[in-house]
Amino acid sequence: MAFSPIFSARLAGLALGLSLAASALAAPGALPTLTLDLGQTTVSGISSGAFMAVQMGVAHSASVRGVAATAGGPYFCALDDSLGGAAVSRAVGRCMQGDPDYRPQPIDGRQLARMVAATRGWGAKGDIDPPEGLARQSVWIFHGYNDGVVRKPVSDALRDWYKAFTPAGQVFYKDQLNAGHAQISAACADSPEGSCNVCAQTGGRFINACPEPGQPGALYDAAGAALQLFYGPLQRTATAALGGRLEPFAQAPFTRKRSGSPVAPAKIAMGDTGYVYVPAACRQGATCRLHIAFHGCQQDAGTLGTRFATTAGFNEWADASRIVVLYPQARSTLLNPVNPMGCWDWWGYNDFLFDRSAGTYARKSGVQIAAVWRMAERLAGGGGRLAAEPGPVPALRVVDRSATQVALAWTPVAGATGYVVERAEAGSAPQARAKVDGGRVSWVDDGLRAESHYRYTLRPLAGSADGGPAAAVEVRTAASAPACDPYFSLARGVPVTRSGRPTQAVCP
Repeated sequence: MAFSPIFSARLAGLALGLSLAASALAAPGALPTLTLDLGQTTVSGISSGAFMAVQMGVAHSASVRGVAATAGGPYFCALDDSLGGAAVSRAVGRCMQGDPDYRPQPIDGRQLARMVAATRGWGAKGDIDPPEGLARQSVWIFHGYNDGVVRKPVSDALRDWYKAFTPAGQVFYKDQLNAGHAQISAACADSPEGSCNVCAQTGGRFINACPEPGQPGALYDAAGAALQLFYGPLQRTATAALGGRLEPFAQAPFTRKRSGSPVAPAKIAMGDTGYVYVPAACRQGATCRLHIAFHGCQQDAGTLGTRFATTAGFNEWADASRIVVLYPQARSTLLNPVNPMGCWDWWGYNDFLFDRSAGTYARKSGVQIAAVWRMAERLAGGGGRLAAEPGPVPALRVVDRSATQVALAWTPVAGATGYVVERAEAGSAPQARAKVDGGRVSWVDDGLRAESHYRYTLRPLAGSADGGPAAAVEVRTAASAPACDPYFSLARGVPVTRSGRPTQAVCP
């Protein structure tokens, strides 16, 4: 019997996925100490994990160079309602806005200003790294227009929060795919369990495959888009060819009370076992980088096993790029703390009603943030500085696009002190759009027209002299998202109408 090459590749991917899952289900050992450049750490997350990724990126902005948030909201979104998690219903109404059982509270300018002011105040006191570090970060934000769990105004508020700290040319916001509330993955189809939802679905494992509009047969690759915005052009390894290992490790050595004394992971709603994907080169002593990927609610290992770690799509981009991927695990708890869906703490369930002020969970001293950062420090215990590998001419790549933005990334050039990005529209001469610092490898163009063609070139600068330009790239912006009004019942776990009636209708 003959098999097509595509079918054979799928079989190989399934076999590798089974191997990864089997190795990850072995008894957890110690988290390894590797040679990592901690100053090139990046973070990502979906849903509660997106809030957690933003919190980690703010608390440790001196080390974190990139943040990817799928269906998340602004830092310290819960405001005073997070004091001991006492007003979670108001926090849900403000920071999710999609469940008709919780009265939605728009995030207005006054509330956003309070979130910004808290960030600056905590930075001044040393509770988080100085917010000036946020100006060096690249930020990737995603919202699917069929997402009725965390609605679009919340992701809009996250974008607006970053405007106070991060230059516009470093923030990309994709909002025109018809995705539901999910991690969008180009790798989930290769998993042993076939764990992809269709793009518009919300529910199940919350891991969806979305066709890339305008590219027949291609899937949108969220992990690749985010990581290349952070690190520049990378090489993707097919799932069947992955050379690294997903390794389980015990999380208990890293979980502590605020006092510093050890605490069982469950007491702070963290799982007993976490996972780390280690590329072969990193295991063999090469200097590598670190990406921390936070799962969403109902995606912890107690619910999905290793499926988030094996199918979210990060390992494929990490394998050949010397990126270690840390998958810390939350867990569901019914009492002390109350976290029945295995979410990361973004509303203060690990804080105390007798705290003097709200928001400890979002600072360096927050017990989950501190535990995960101890994991990062253990992984990077071997030290190391990863220098760029410049070439004579930059290789320019389009790594993402929306209806109004294009995200560009390039390989660095030896001796470049800066880069000039030029853009040409149909029938017009190229015009300089931006001068980018020589240490950066990406830039986001904004204010574009939907469904329009653009042509970009990149010229490196060495002092006042121009270097050889990169080959031009062309891109067509996406169509604008249609009007869509999705909702989701958290109690029933199903999409609903605004009046709370179950529905299967989605926006096309």
